[in-house]
Amino acid sequence: NFPEPYFWRAPTDNDFGNKMPYNLAVWRTAHLGRKVNKVTVHDQTENGLSVKVEFELTNIHVPYILDYLIQNDGSIRLTASIDLTGKDLPEMPRYGMRMELPAQYSNLSYYGRGPWENYSDRNTSSFIGLYNDEVKNQFTWDYIRPQEAGYKTDVRWIKLTNAEGKGLEVEGLQPLSFSALNVRTEDIDSGTGKKQQHPTDIKTTKEVIFHIDYKQRGVGGDDSWGAYPHEKYLLKDKKYSYSYILKLID
Repeated sequence: NFPEPYFWRAPTDNDFGNKMPYNLAVWRTAHLGRKVNKVTVHDQTENGLSVKVEFELTNIHVPYILDYLIQNDGSIRLTASIDLTGKDLPEMPRYGMRMELPAQYSNLSYYGRGPWENYSDRNTSSFIGLYNDEVKNQFTWDYIRPQEAGYKTDVRWIKLTNAEGKGLEVEGLQPLSFSALNVRTEDIDSGTGKKQQHPTDIKTTKEVIFHIDYKQRGVGGDDSWGAYPHEKYLLKDKKYSYSYILKLID
């Protein structure tokens, strides 16, 4: 499927300590209600064909705009913008998009921070470089209780390919954050109460669950019984916009 807006993460133990699953819960379903208000197709130019789709996120009554530029080489430049001005909403856990790829696109290559998982406030030991792995290895299985895992920050591009080397490339027009997992957020989300799940309870999927994000809330950890992530790692702005290019690798 094509990338769709997504704003939630499976709460971490630190999140439960600061009541994130309760206080930010409106974002768990914010992506589900979408109404198209207007579609504008512009004239073809030397840069390509521009299409603007204006949505309302009906669960939170917020405008959300996707600008597509279908470029002459067949790639698509996508810009996702949200405006929370005048809305009384809590901070977002994540500003990004999500798509699913068939199971065969399981070879991952990216240029960004790695090789282990890293987050905006937990990434100085993960150095920027070129990393290659299989999607099945990306989830962090050694947490006693399953939670958000496998993320990467400060990423310039990501490729997901099959055995023949064909697939999809995403190139950020600013640094991206991403995860590519065989686990859906919904399947490790404990809801507002902390279920005592274990890794053996996780339902995996053959599909590649691909999050293409601008940013995700920091994971915090000054303490795990109430402290928030530091202010600069919270998503509290009223407007967010980011862009990336989708290309087929053939």
